[in-house]
Amino acid sequence: MTPPIQADMNNIGETKEKILELLLHNGAMTAGEVSDKLQIQKSAARVHLESLKTLGAIKSKFQIEKMGRPKKVYELTEKGRELFPRKYDLFLNLVLNKIAGKKGEDEAREIVESVADDVASGIRARISQENSGGNLERSLRIISDASNEMGFVSSLEKDEKDNSYCIQSKNCILYKVASSNQKTICHGLHDRIISKSLGQSKAGVRVELKECMALGNEYCRHVIRSVA
Repeated sequence: MTPPIQADMNNIGETKEKILELLLHNGAMTAGEVSDKLQIQKSAARVHLESLKTLGAIKSKFQIEKMGRPKKVYELTEKGRELFPRKYDLFLNLVLNKIAGKKGEDEAREIVESVADDVASGIRARISQENSGGNLERSLRIISDASNEMGFVSSLEKDEKDNSYCIQSKNCILYKVASSNQKTICHGLHDRIISKSLGQSKAGVRVELKECMALGNEYCRHVIRSVA
């Protein structure tokens, strides 16, 4: 049996979940084929399919037949496939532990830091393009937006009292891995992405992790402030 769809899709309803499972197992299907499998009206199946298409979970195309008119079929998008459980964190944890066991923890951390540097390089390029003036707040907003795109659910706030900034992330995309490798993931990856995105930790700017989900806090909070 297919594992249940993850919590972020629980609000789509049982019928849509069944449709996604059908498309996962059977590949592209017509509205008529879906209605037959679920024993619902074809019009109802089409409404659910179009709704899932609007959500970006499925897409449609016309399939050419040897005889007769082309038929409209629906299939999962990559976003739709991602709605089913995937144990990325489990395998990443195993990989890190294997590297640490064979090469040492320093080697594992260096690899993670190298990944962070690659991610930060892309964000820096975006900052250069969108914020050529080098405004710190604008740069941090771009970093926060990039964090959102990665799934961290981040927001940027400014503390007017000391002119510091805070990037608050409410979702840890590597929570299970970070819980077992807090220093490597939270500092070697998350901290480093933010600091390196500013340009080699940007002289005169300090990035500090004040709260961390891997340590039991409700969210991760990075404070960024200018230093003399």
